[in-house]
Amino acid sequence: MHEGTFVTDLAIVLGVAAVTSLLARLLRQPTILGYLVAGLIVGPYIPIPLFADAHRVEALAEFGVVLEMFAIGLEFRIAKLLRVLPTSGLTGVVQISFLLWCGFSLGQLLGWGTVESVFLGACVAISSTMVVSGVFAQKPVGDDVRQFVLGVLVIQDVVAIVLIAAMTALAAGGGMAPGELATLVGQLAAVLLAMLGLGMLIVPRLIRAVERLESPEILAVFSIGVCFATALLAEKFGYSVALGAFIAGILVAESGRGTEVEHLIQPVRDVFAAVFFVSIGMTVNPAQAWEHLPTALIVFAVVVLAQLLSVSGAGVLSGNGLRRSILAGFALGQIGEFSFILASIGIGAGVVRGSLQPILVTVAVLTAFTTPLMLGLGDRLARRVDRLLPLRVQHLLSLYDEWLERFHARPAAARQGRPVRKALGALAFDALALTGLVVAAVSWLPQLSGWLSRSLAMAAARAEWLIQVVVVLLFIPLLFALVRNTLLLARLVGESILPSEPTGAAVTAERTMRVMVYLGVVVGVGAPMVALLRPMVGASYGIVLLSGAVVGVVFFLWRSAGRMEQEFQSGAGQIAQLLARQSEQEPEETPLSDPTLLPGLDTVTRFRIPPDAHAVGRCLAELELRARTGATVLAIRRGDSEAILPTAREPFQAGDLVAIVGSADAVRKAEGLLVAGPPSSGYAEYPIAVN
Repeated sequence: MHEGTFVTDLAIVLGVAAVTSLLARLLRQPTILGYLVAGLIVGPYIPIPLFADAHRVEALAEFGVVLEMFAIGLEFRIAKLLRVLPTSGLTGVVQISFLLWCGFSLGQLLGWGTVESVFLGACVAISSTMVVSGVFAQKPVGDDVRQFVLGVLVIQDVVAIVLIAAMTALAAGGGMAPGELATLVGQLAAVLLAMLGLGMLIVPRLIRAVERLESPEILAVFSIGVCFATALLAEKFGYSVALGAFIAGILVAESGRGTEVEHLIQPVRDVFAAVFFVSIGMTVNPAQAWEHLPTALIVFAVVVLAQLLSVSGAGVLSGNGLRRSILAGFALGQIGEFSFILASIGIGAGVVRGSLQPILVTVAVLTAFTTPLMLGLGDRLARRVDRLLPLRVQHLLSLYDEWLERFHARPAAARQGRPVRKALGALAFDALALTGLVVAAVSWLPQLSGWLSRSLAMAAARAEWLIQVVVVLLFIPLLFALVRNTLLLARLVGESILPSEPTGAAVTAERTMRVMVYLGVVVGVGAPMVALLRPMVGASYGIVLLSGAVVGVVFFLWRSAGRMEQEFQSGAGQIAQLLARQSEQEPEETPLSDPTLLPGLDTVTRFRIPPDAHAVGRCLAELELRARTGATVLAIRRGDSEAILPTAREPFQAGDLVAIVGSADAVRKAEGLLVAGPPSSGYAEYPIAVN
């Protein structure tokens, strides 16, 4: 029988965790691995004479959960969320929805119950901020990749809070029936509004008053006191202490002293976060983990592949480029702290099998090892995928990023900014309304038809038919509203790339841009609907319908890209002529400009290859310029000769005048690649070219 005190247990846990985390750091692995290994060492399943009481450590670990969620709340800002939405919003929504669907479907294939499958989906949907930060610290990436990944993580944090609240209520006895879900959502909304509303009136004022005492000690103690008091209040309402701590962080941050408080509590948070991960490791029986290794390997494969596919696809649609999106997909390919919090909620309530914890620990360990390895392969995969893409798709992606750059630059000052936001809000409302209607129709149809049959004394079949007619009548106007708002959004975005006097080439580009918006709406609206409907309806019809819709839009996009490719080829020829005429008449820094050309080609960057440039003697295939940077070389002028859309085997020579098309960031990277070559790490920031 274990004897000791909290002090004894804390000394053992932190002493072992200090050694194992140091070893993990020396091996260039995330410290979370060291903490999990420490849990195995001090746990009851490995015969090492270092034992900590599991119940006392679990009680201490709850401090780590509370402080971690409090810190997340301190960092949360609505403005920060709105800032990342343009580049990371669609990716975050699609990634979370797809992982929720994959996790739930995998649970069903494994024979798990509905609630267990929902928990599995929630556990695999959220990546690990700690692992990502550690990987980026050891293997630096470009600012564009970092900002994109961190933007997705911000969206994941917000969704994770909602999942924690929902899973807590579900674990407390809520079912998946629409009535129970409606009650759950209503109660959650009421509690959140009450806590935030009353808290906003009290907490920020108190924090500012305490801060005026100019005592960091009192400010830290008072803030942590608010944190635990709010966590306790949330628990009294039947929700997780994590939700209350997150709300406390938001309230303290509203005082304007959030950064200072975060700095004060960080050492305490880090200590108890380590205790939390050690407690997770203590629950793992190596024999049980080995027994469930096949299941863990399947979950591991689903996490890595589903993250890569969803983030890469949605990232390209968001205008983040192929290379950046693939790197982000690998960077986010793991599970982490929120997964363990969610699993603990289900296991503690007895609604999820205990084997979920060792499965998640195995997956977390595997993904923590594979994330830096896969990230190192990201550039190579991006280059290979780029080579396999048809020519029209390659050129479309080169222009698409530049089009979205124009769009993001204009709405802030243009009149279409507000209509775009209104259209997006209307789309979200229509999607939620359609989802609610479908769920209610499928789940309540037997009850409604039975009630109608008894009330009107009609046959059950006729009553069911009448209910279906009513549902269709309600469905049609919502569907039309969704289509109308999609067309409006596509028109507003498409018009943002048009010149003042659009020509045939500009109109072709605008139509292609509209189809891209259609595809983004289909995926962005359809993925959350399918993910939400999957556990409520039970069938997989949603993913089939969504796949069919995506294939249909892609077919139209392929045809539109074909028409645009003709304009692209024609525009490249005209650019080559401009390059010949302007090469002697204007400075090399002057961009090639022709408003009659295809948008994206109407302003093209000119760049002369220096004598000592990395590109001299190398061809496009060797440089892999488009795959590495996202830019495209339209023409090369060499003396009196020219190469229009040069082949992959066309070598560069010193003094070549090159016309490059792409977004400003892509062109900058292309110039850096031509002059200095790729970065030594393979995926860090490209050097800036200096002429």
